[in-house]
Amino acid sequence: MGKKFLMLIIFALFLISGSVAGFFAAPLDKQFNYTFEEAIIQGGEITDGRDLRNIRWGKHPEFERIVLDIYEGAYYEKGPVVPVPCHFVVEYEYYPFRFTVTLNGIRARNAEYRSIPESSVIEETYLIPYLDDSGIKFGIALKGPVEFEVFELHNPGRIVIDMRENPVKLDLPEVYSLRTATGLGVEDLGHLQEIMLGLGSEKPRILMTQDGKLFFEEGYYSTIEKANQRKDEIASSVEGVEFFIEKRGPGSVPR
Repeated sequence: MGKKFLMLIIFALFLISGSVAGFFAAPLDKQFNYTFEEAIIQGGEITDGRDLRNIRWGKHPEFERIVLDIYEGAYYEKGPVVPVPCHFVVEYEYYPFRFTVTLNGIRARNAEYRSIPESSVIEETYLIPYLDDSGIKFGIALKGPVEFEVFELHNPGRIVIDMRENPVKLDLPEVYSLRTATGLGVEDLGHLQEIMLGLGSEKPRILMTQDGKLFFEEGYYSTIEKANQRKDEIASSVEGVEFFIEKRGPGSVPR
C-alpha cells in the first residue's frame, strides 16, 4: 500500500510540474474529438487483480485503433472480462512522437508487444520498466505526429486509442536531450526516474533507441547551455552514471 501511495504522489507531482499541454479525463465511448497536442488522459477505476490480456491493432477507413482488453487475473491465472477498465494514464509525447500507457492494478501480464509493419502511423509497442508490481507501463512508438483521441468502453472494459496522421505541419524546434547511454539494467532505469523526480526533474523518461535499446533521459532543453547547466546540477547525485547531451528534432528517434 505504501509503494502504491508513493507512485500516486510521484504522478501527482509530475502533473503539477506543467510539463505537458493538457490533462484530461477519458470519455466513455468515442466522441470524434481529436487533438494533436501533447496531453495526459486518464480514466478507468482504481482496483487490483487485473490482467492486460491483449493489445489489439486494427485499421479503419479514417483512423487506426489500439484496443487494450482488460480482464481479471493474477500472475498466471486468467479470469473473466471486467465491466470497467482498470485505472489508466495515456500520454502523448514529442521528441520522439510516442504514446506511453500506464495501467494500475495489473497483476497479470499476458499481452504481447510487437512491431506493426502494416500500420501507417505505428512502429511498434514495447514494454517500459516500471517499479510497481501492481502496475505496468508500455510505449507505442510512432512513425510521425498524429492526431488522436482516447476513450474507455464498459461491458466489456476496454481502453481505446484512435489515431491518424496529423495533417497540420508542426513547427517545433530542435532540443537538447540530457540522457544516458544504453545498457543500464531495468531496476537502474526505474530508480533513476525516482531519483530525478526527487531532484526536481520535470519530465524524466525511459526511451528506446533506433535499435530497440532502452536508456534514461533526465529531460530536454531549448539550448545546450541549459542542458549543460542541468548536467552540472545533478552530477553529484548520480555518481557512476554518465550523462551526455544529444541534439534531437521532434520526431527524431534517439540513437
